[in-house]
Amino acid sequence: MFNVLKYFYRLIVKGEVMKRLINIFFNDNIKSLEAFIKTKELFEKRGFEVSETFKEKAELSICIGGDGAFLRGVHNSDFPKVPFVGINTGTLGFFQEISFDKIEKFIDDYIDGKYIVEKIRLLECTLKTNDIIFSNKCLNDFVIKSNSSEIIHLDVYIDDNHLETFAGDGLIISTPSGSTAYNMSAGGSIMYPTLRGFQLTPLAPIFSKVYRTISNSLVIPDTSTLKIVPLENQHKKISFVADGIEKDYTDVSYFEFKKSRFKLYKLVFNENWYWINMKDKFL
Repeated sequence: MFNVLKYFYRLIVKGEVMKRLINIFFNDNIKSLEAFIKTKELFEKRGFEVSETFKEKAELSICIGGDGAFLRGVHNSDFPKVPFVGINTGTLGFFQEISFDKIEKFIDDYIDGKYIVEKIRLLECTLKTNDIIFSNKCLNDFVIKSNSSEIIHLDVYIDDNHLETFAGDGLIISTPSGSTAYNMSAGGSIMYPTLRGFQLTPLAPIFSKVYRTISNSLVIPDTSTLKIVPLENQHKKISFVADGIEKDYTDVSYFEFKKSRFKLYKLVFNENWYWINMKDKFL
């Protein structure tokens, strides 16, 4: 609701004559294009302006497609304060609450203010190599793995306490929102999106006389810091994946994960959407 109020402030106090603006992003399949055309026409009939690229002055961003389209829209917009909502034209669409046949009802409910704004916590990673140090944010998950078929060896610290020396295919570090994605497929726990914490889930851990690794996922409070250090001279190149975007890095010193100060603002039209989605998508 806060962006809508900003618009009324501009109109009434500043005396500006301007249309309310909506961002709409969509992927390149036919169903998404049909949904875009329908959504654009319905908003424009109600006096809105529609942009196909991110505009910061917009009051809402709509992502049409599946979860991949939603994640791309959020990342390409750099996690703004403009709230998001998803229209599902994909196969799973866990973030996408609106179905194609409910687009007109969604627009009417939006105009009538029949929604809540859910604040979804993000996870932040600081990555340091011999040459660079930078931070990245994710909505779903980060993944650390070898860029070859070799086993990866990683020292795991929580709040500077050494927990384990991991050996296996890799580690998933997921947010509560991302717990139903790769994390769940790897045997991790499901966490409600607004819970305060994140999760560390092993990928094919090795058990032997040499290696002792926790085989289950570990839920970590969001007040803690997780640090992962590749063993020296073990891996010259490591693949690092942030919400499905994969890059290789050389001579990594460490990865450090903690709660981000940024949040994603997402519109919710049914307070039971999560449980409805859970049953609809997985059962």
